[in-house]
Amino acid sequence: MLFSYYRFRFSVLMLLLSLVTDVSGTVNDTPQQVVTKYNNYKTICTGLGYIATQCNDEQRGSIAFQSSLKGNLENMKTYETVIFNQVSLNEGNAYNTTSGKFTAPVDSVYFFSWTTLSDAGKYFITEIVLNNIPIAYNRTDGRGRPNNSGFVMSSSNANIKMKKGDKIWIRTHYNYGQFARGGDRGEWCNFSGFKL
Repeated sequence: MLFSYYRFRFSVLMLLLSLVTDVSGTVNDTPQQVVTKYNNYKTICTGLGYIATQCNDEQRGSIAFQSSLKGNLENMKTYETVIFNQVSLNEGNAYNTTSGKFTAPVDSVYFFSWTTLSDAGKYFITEIVLNNIPIAYNRTDGRGRPNNSGFVMSSSNANIKMKKGDKIWIRTHYNYGQFARGGDRGEWCNFSGFKL
């Protein structure tokens, strides 16, 4: 069984070496032909389950997202995740609109900001958590203001050192998720972040 595994790995390695040799091209290959060969072999390797990696485990390009809450949230459960369900920017694809969580693609310090809006007489108190540990809080509290006297809004920010695979999300602080007004277009409550 072990011999078969190593024989398979050796065969794949030999295939990859031959592909690399072939991709480098011949004297007669045009630059476009070399690029075409490279793209074809990259597709084959991806199909075999190989994942492209960066040197020194660094991701190239930007890591940044901008999300917002479309619709309203009411009477949320204790420590329930606030899912900002609409994304206008997701460079690096690190934010997930289904789970509401940002997963760090690389070790780094990241900056996060979130804003919530609630009605007068209501409240929506949240916290940002790193792997389920609270880091910072946001208190949008309209209690004490008469009903129909407008809205209350607040924002919070946090710089957080993360390891690759760590998760960040916004959740209600205890059971204080009474009411958040996201709006029909997701214009009032938002969550964003980027790698510093």
